Amino acid sequence: MQPKPIKRKDSMVPQGTSMSICSSLLFMIGQSWYEMKRRPCGYCVSFFSVLIVVAASAVSQSIIDRAPLIFLKSAEGPAGQSDIVLMANPNYLSEEHEKSPQYLMSIYSNSARQQGYLIVDFLNFTRVKEVLGPDRANQASPRIEQQVNFTYLQKTGECENSVNKAQQLLSKRQEFGSEAHFNDLRDGQQLGQRCGGVQPHPNAKFVAIDTQKEKKIGLGWEYPFDELKETEVIMSRKLAETYKLNVGDYMLIYGEFYDFYASYYIENYYEQIGKQFNLTNYNDTFINQEFSDLKKATQRFYLYQVKGLLDSTYGKFPDGDADKLIIVEHKHLFNNLAYWSWDKPFLKAMYTANPEDFVDEIRINIPDRFNIYMDSNYENIQGKITKYASNIRRDLGVYPCNMDLPVLQQLYDSRFGQLFLGIILNMIIVILFLLSVLLLYTLLLISVETKTYDLGVLRVLGFNKLGVVFIVLTQALSYVLPAMVAGIILSIPFLLYASSALKASIGVEIEVTPTTNAIFMSLGLGLLIPLLSSYVPIKEALSKQLSFALDINRSKSTAVKIEVDLEGKSLPWGRIQFAIIASLFGICVYYFLPLALLSFNIGLLLSIFFFILCGMLLGLVIFAFNIQYLAERFTVYIFLFWASSAKKTMVLKNLAAHRIKNRRTALMYALSIAFVIFIFVGMSVQIENQATQTLQQHGCKLEITSSNGYLSPFEFENIILELGGNITSFAWVTDSLDSYMQRLGFSTAYMTHLGQVYQLRPKIVGVSHTLFDMGYNQFLKVEDQINSKLNPVEQLYTSRGSQSAIIGTSYADQLNIKIDIDSTFLLIVYNNTFSQYHQMRASSIITSAPALKFSSLPSVQEQNVVVSLPTFRRLCGNLIDAVDNYPMKRLLISVSNSGNIDTVYGYFKKYIDSKGVSAKIWDYRDYETSIKQSQDLIQIIFSFLTGVVMVLSFFSLMTSMTANMLEQVKEISVLRAIGNTKMSITMVYIMEAFTLVFSSSFIGLMVGFIIGQSMALQQTLFTQLPLIFVFPWQMLIIIIIIAMIAAIISVVTPSLQILSKEIAQIMRMI
Repeated sequence: MQPKPIKRKDSMVPQGTSMSICSSLLFMIGQSWYEMKRRPCGYCVSFFSVLIVVAASAVSQSIIDRAPLIFLKSAEGPAGQSDIVLMANPNYLSEEHEKSPQYLMSIYSNSARQQGYLIVDFLNFTRVKEVLGPDRANQASPRIEQQVNFTYLQKTGECENSVNKAQQLLSKRQEFGSEAHFNDLRDGQQLGQRCGGVQPHPNAKFVAIDTQKEKKIGLGWEYPFDELKETEVIMSRKLAETYKLNVGDYMLIYGEFYDFYASYYIENYYEQIGKQFNLTNYNDTFINQEFSDLKKATQRFYLYQVKGLLDSTYGKFPDGDADKLIIVEHKHLFNNLAYWSWDKPFLKAMYTANPEDFVDEIRINIPDRFNIYMDSNYENIQGKITKYASNIRRDLGVYPCNMDLPVLQQLYDSRFGQLFLGIILNMIIVILFLLSVLLLYTLLLISVETKTYDLGVLRVLGFNKLGVVFIVLTQALSYVLPAMVAGIILSIPFLLYASSALKASIGVEIEVTPTTNAIFMSLGLGLLIPLLSSYVPIKEALSKQLSFALDINRSKSTAVKIEVDLEGKSLPWGRIQFAIIASLFGICVYYFLPLALLSFNIGLLLSIFFFILCGMLLGLVIFAFNIQYLAERFTVYIFLFWASSAKKTMVLKNLAAHRIKNRRTALMYALSIAFVIFIFVGMSVQIENQATQTLQQHGCKLEITSSNGYLSPFEFENIILELGGNITSFAWVTDSLDSYMQRLGFSTAYMTHLGQVYQLRPKIVGVSHTLFDMGYNQFLKVEDQINSKLNPVEQLYTSRGSQSAIIGTSYADQLNIKIDIDSTFLLIVYNNTFSQYHQMRASSIITSAPALKFSSLPSVQEQNVVVSLPTFRRLCGNLIDAVDNYPMKRLLISVSNSGNIDTVYGYFKKYIDSKGVSAKIWDYRDYETSIKQSQDLIQIIFSFLTGVVMVLSFFSLMTSMTANMLEQVKEISVLRAIGNTKMSITMVYIMEAFTLVFSSSFIGLMVGFIIGQSMALQQTLFTQLPLIFVFPWQMLIIIIIIAMIAAIISVVTPSLQILSKEIAQIMRMI
């Protein structure tokens, strides 16, 4: 009789062999739960590390998706928040055309640019709305813009009751055409003539807007004022302060709104009045009388009250208009004009006319414009905007108007910067992903190493390799899955903070919910991270021998590693990986780089350059690990000089024993810090380069440029004399010779050599001898010059300099010009029938200079050729007969100190406004505001990024130090037994952690700085500006402080856990 087999319960079957899937899964979850209870601190570290990665990925991707808002804001500064602008287009008819009312309007209109041709000066917004249809019409708003003079009311002498009189006139509108109305009209004009301030009256930009419509379409969404009443205006604060106007004050606007009256008059009443006089033809007597009377009717004072002051343009207008605006409500404009104008038969009808029939501009914003501008690809934005605009242009047909796309034009200039920022932010995601993989890899590996005995026991009981794999993966997923959900939820308050910070710094508010891309990105990262990070820990767990795993009498920490390499028994994976990476790099450089250059694919080109930089970054970090030991010794002897030699020796020996385990933490710190410093230095250099390039282009911090016509040297130098010590120096720059001579009948001016085979078209300008005395000679780079102690501009005012010019390095190379008396070139002022030839020499060859355009690159067109003012006069054919007749285009001013800029600015602004000079003042402080906004934005991004990478690296440090101390419990018990105190042992490990963190971070800082400066060096090739040195001193100080804090926190917890026990208990710890 055979014995019956003994039936064993399932629970006794070795796990991983014949258990069901359900029971195996429950066992894996039980093991994870046991590990979580056993090491709650480690579980929390793992959970929060994944939580931060998922939240950071969601926040970063959401910011990436909305990053184009930053460039939209910068484009809206000089362009305003208008996507499409329709303006009246001059429509010309010949002089022989029948003398229609429109023709007469062109002759006698104040804005007629060429007598005898029809000029349509206004758009009919009512008609345009009908053509556009209701949907597009709801996205449009009308505007009227005029240049006017204004003045305040005097309150002294016979004008002491002027305020009361103005209040009385504006308090109640009389019935139009009544006797009371004419009394108001008379009193208002007398008030303006007697109490209208000091003449000449300053000028301003008078703009009529529809507040409600512009608010509806998002034009100036931060504009703080509501709809204005009929007699109210909004003024620029700087303009009001210059002329001592405050909120509630009364002001007079003196303007010739002749175009509006003439347009309305001709369209509605001209033929009717002509028939009353039985005129079959329009004779000159009737024309002269009617339009002369009409012009008198428009030369009036218009009384208004200041409702508020504009601190900025709020996106409604370009930033350049910030100091010259007077705003009224569009729907009240005709009423007010008619009320204060001289009596004419048609004015009563005009009083009730629709002002939308006569507008200067129509501003159109595209529906859902922010989502369109959210695309980081400029070509996609351009396609959508131009498609919408083209449909409008097509539907309007032959309607006489011009179309402008101001925001799109500004975005064109920053399209490469947008690509660059997109690449950087995408690289941030990649770096966060790599850091998270490294962190989880470290956590899992340390968990496996500290569970060597437990896994060994399970394997003895029959646990197979697949079971070990699932235990590691289940443990990874135990904190990944809940961390993914919590991370997405946690991203919402982070986005709320980012939104408020962006709104405070650049005025852009973003949504506080993660985008769809961000959610999928964070979920994908969360699932991919444990799969990639578990490979090495699983391999490590399966590679341990059972005898080693079950040995509890020896320390698991080994300072010596022995490898036996049997030739041909294993694949050289390291060399294979390097060969693959090198091959891919060669393909990218050999194929994709020429492809990007030939197709002008800037995005691909920047991506290649950026990945090359990141490859340099990774390569330098790996190279730096070869000197990690030296960096650690350097840190010990510099920062731990106060410690005893025995402790220093123990720290160095601990670092040697833990080098392999610490390498992962060191790599995290070095890579993360290197990447942050690299991007920080690169972006800081970029911002500094923009500021430097702007200063180089202007050559000063306060510049006056003529907009139409030229500046008067006599008048402006008188003001400079009045300002005295407020101004240290000033310099003049003329208009280009080409532009000036075109007004005199010459077609162009060009530069060539004696053979006249090659021709260049420079901008030839005359400058005063003080140009290089403005204090910005750091931009002056002279390649060659006459041997003299004078600077290059002063040399032009010598006898030899009168025959010479300053030229750029590129022009000198192209025409083979040298600093030699026999090396000459020709400046030719060309005309079809008569041309002027001037043989010149080069006094200096320059690569770059302040306020001027030079370069050594042939691709830079229209570089300057600089001559003295007397030479410029000679090049003009001696047509300039007085100093005041020089075509001065620019006046550069050097102010003694920053506190005097307001005084100097105020003097010139008051003169320009009072004289009606067509000029604008460029103030560097206005540009500094945008620079400050950019710096604030960069600070927000990198503060967040630095915090994330430092926290992730700290988690790795904490687990590494915990594992290091647990592996050395035997050594710790021996140290305690021979008399070392708990504090002494704790300090040794704190010093080890500090040395590890600081040496790794310092290596990362230097690597990032080197890569960042190499990026800056590349930019100098294009900008021809001096290399800007930006070293992150603040980051270095922060690294030292964080290293100290991280060292203390990472050691305190495990030291308390171990050193709180008795020596015998420490000895028995597994």
